[in-house]
Amino acid sequence: MVKQDQVGDTLGQLAAALQAGKARLRHWTACADMLERTGDADTGQTILKAIQLTRSRLSYMPPQIRSAYLAQSEAPLDLIEVLIGIGAPQVAVDLLLRLTGVYGDSADFHFQLGSAYAMSGDNPRAIASFKVALLRDADHADAHLRLAYLLAEKGAIGEAFEHFMTRARMASRSKAPEHTGAPPHKVRHDQEQREYLSALGVPPEEVFHIGDGARFAGPVINPAHNENAVLARWRNASPQFIILDDFLTQPALEKLREYCLQSTVWHRIYEAGYIGAIPADGFACPLLAQLAEEISARWPLIFGPHRFKYLGAFKYDSEMSLGTNTHADLAAVNVNFYVTPNEANLEPESGGMVIWNKTIDTEPLMRSLNSSEDAMQEYLFSRHAVATKIPHLANRAVIFKSSLIHKTDDFEFRTGYANKRINISLLYGEYGASTCV
Repeated sequence: MVKQDQVGDTLGQLAAALQAGKARLRHWTACADMLERTGDADTGQTILKAIQLTRSRLSYMPPQIRSAYLAQSEAPLDLIEVLIGIGAPQVAVDLLLRLTGVYGDSADFHFQLGSAYAMSGDNPRAIASFKVALLRDADHADAHLRLAYLLAEKGAIGEAFEHFMTRARMASRSKAPEHTGAPPHKVRHDQEQREYLSALGVPPEEVFHIGDGARFAGPVINPAHNENAVLARWRNASPQFIILDDFLTQPALEKLREYCLQSTVWHRIYEAGYIGAIPADGFACPLLAQLAEEISARWPLIFGPHRFKYLGAFKYDSEMSLGTNTHADLAAVNVNFYVTPNEANLEPESGGMVIWNKTIDTEPLMRSLNSSEDAMQEYLFSRHAVATKIPHLANRAVIFKSSLIHKTDDFEFRTGYANKRINISLLYGEYGASTCV
């Protein structure tokens, strides 16, 4: 006869392990055994079948995943993570649904369920599960992050950016100082930013500072760039890129420029000497959400078929940065625009981007060429590619087909924190989707 306290102990151990992200095979096996002995044989068998499935694929797992699954590494994996990792998210969903009655009050339970739904392609249920996780624990950082990505993908960009920002604030509270082992360009940037913020009266202990990025009541894109004029240029462009000067309204440009200067969100570090900011780190103010939404609304025939996919910013120091490598992007349409004032650019005929008249038309080839500058240059030479240099100009935007090969042009900007070259990129749609309208 199984005593009730034994049942409670066994199920409680799995619940605690799930909550701490440390549920291991022994917890799952003990839970299955206890459920079978207490009359819930179906759930017990569901667990055992899931374990059997993962074990049957041990020989196909990468060594690091295999050792993590078997708890032979410093970071062992949970059964649910392994099921998702081996391409069996529906098995993970079925297993978790069986346990809803036992662990339904756990935020981590609903987070795992949301992750499994997302990997199985059921985004509506994934979103619902992540929201339940946040009802159980409003400080569940991973749930905020995963929910944000899914909301952005479905077009709820404003709501998504709120979750990105919440997650970034939470991460900043637990983040260790960055300068241990940081490269010189990151150290210099952060020191200059602290001095800039100090002059504005921001206390040094405020490690997560966000500038004013509120929405505007009116448009942020210059009304002169109306739908018909831009559409006509896009249809006639060959290769498919167009340049829009005075892209944003002047108030929007100035607010966004100051947001980039003030906000301590520049945590992406690149070997070529530049840094980046993404929504998950706090580059997710309402003004940026408004811009991403307005691009789709202003030019619906160009962007309407393509959902918002990505937003990021890049900041370069002339003395320490080389710029992005030659590459193409896994999206349909890019929008790149420049924020830094013209007075900072010491070479007005350069400093923007170079774009070639050739695309990369398969994903494996793109990944291969993007990772090798030599291979990319050979590819361009073999196809007699012709380059167009687009000079840097403050508030200039370049809209182009994402698979066109491009790179940051050579640049020379003045020294000083406010003179660093900044460009912002927004990507829409899936790689390979038609951009003809």
